[in-house]
Amino acid sequence: MKVVYLTIEEVVKIHEDMIKETGGHPGIISYGNLDFTVNQAKIPKNIERIATTLFYGILTSHPFIDGNKRTAISVLETFLEENDARLVAKNEELWNIVHIVSEGKLKFEEVVKWIKEVVKW
Repeated sequence: MKVVYLTIEEVVKIHEDMIKETGGHPGIISYGNLDFTVNQAKIPKNIERIATTLFYGILTSHPFIDGNKRTAISVLETFLEENDARLVAKNEELWNIVHIVSEGKLKFEEVVKWIKEVVKW
């Protein structure tokens, strides 16, 4: 299966659209963090690790002024959709994971394991 990667421009557009829909302040606080996250996602060969790199990277590096959590979820869902997969986690579980990761209480490998459990291919 050929992986469809997201570009920086696509991630920024996802963020901008999400801010327009749900409110908040648009803008990038650290283009370097965003660039690093998106390009790091091109390194793993395993699709779950690619998805985790995007999700975890946005949650932990906070590249945007506002809406990093919402953007991380939207980017994860978009990446999965582009690669013929979908997230099946319940909303409460998803937001619980988002908060735990953003607080630095969940390691990358634990998120990879969770992604494997909640993604249907």
